[in-house]
Formats: sequence, structure tokens, C-alpha cells
Amino acid sequence: MTAPRAELRKLLTLPSLALTALLTLAGTALLAYAYAAAGQRSGLGPVGYAQAGFLVFGALAAASEHQGGDQIRTTLLAMPRRLPLYGAKTLTLTVVALPFAAAVAATSAVPAGEAGRVPAATAYLTLTALLAAAAGTLVRRAEAAVVLLLAGYFVAFPLLRDRWGAALPDTAALDPPRGAVACLVWTVGAVLVAGAAFHRRDP
Repeated sequence: MTAPRAELRKLLTLPSLALTALLTLAGTALLAYAYAAAGQRSGLGPVGYAQAGFLVFGALAAASEHQGGDQIRTTLLAMPRRLPLYGAKTLTLTVVALPFAAAVAATSAVPAGEAGRVPAATAYLTLTALLAAAAGTLVRRAEAAVVLLLAGYFVAFPLLRDRWGAALPDTAALDPPRGAVACLVWTVGAVLVAGAAFHRRDP
């Protein structure tokens, strides 16, 4: 349990993650309030915007350790078995992202009287953070990973939605039953590819 404990300590003491979580939760609350003030049922509407926070959250969690290369080298000296280490990183991020996702999902859905949609939204946002972390592991630069992810989710995917909507990872934010499988497949695939790269590449 040494590796998960060490990874958990890193995530919980990373200021950029705490700031991202607070801003995402506050933004979701403001959007839910705006929907209510306009007399509209927000449902999962704010989740479509809140996913940006989870993309940043996952990318920062994975890529921050690679910035400059010093911290990841120290981690690998302490825990040289790379695949178990990557597994610990993925598990720890899941543990941290899950309650964050649940809070954001509840903030979006409960005021609209749609509490039943909270579990699906929680799962989607958690998977989004894991997919973003895989991208961060592959790119190894937080800024570049965030730009690529935001461009994909908010520019490329909307343009491709008419033709490839059911196969895109963000479809679950709009239609959870239809997009859940695509989101899961994308996330698992990205995690496996990132794990293989982490195992083989130099720090």
C-alpha cells in the first residue's frame, strides 16, 4: 500500500488540483443558479461545462510530475516497478476524482429535481478525469495536454457529432445511456496506451 499512499499524498497536496476542483464546483453552482433564475431546468446542463474542469484536473494530476523531469525520476527511484506504479496512480486518481465528480454532479442535477441522474454523471466525470490523465501521461506537459483535450472536447467533437456522435467520449455528457460504452472504451483504451508508454519510455 506504499505506492497508493504516496500517490494520494501527492494529489492531495498539489495546489493546482485543489484550485481546479474549487473553481469547477463554484462554476457549476453558478451555472445551476443561472438556469434556475432563468426558469429553466438545468438537469445535467452544467456538466457539459464542468467537464472542462475534469479535463484540466486529470491532465494536471498526471503531467505535473513530469514537468522538468525531477519529480518523476525521484518517484521511479523509490518505486522502480513502473506498471504497478502506474496502476497506483490510476487508482489514486479515481479515489480522488470520484467524490469531486459526485459533488459536481449533485450540484448540477439535484436543484433541478433530477437526483437520479447523479450516479451516471458522477461516473462520466470520473472517467473524463482518467482519460485526461492518460493524455497527460502521454504528452507529459500539462499545458499541451490541456490545450489538446479542450480543443477536442469543445471544438473537434462538436463538429464531428452529427456523423460520429455515438462513438465520441463526450457523448455520455449529453446522452448517458447511449454514450456510456463509448466513454468507457475511450477511457480504458487511453489508460492502457498511457500505461504502456509509461512502462517503456524514459522519464
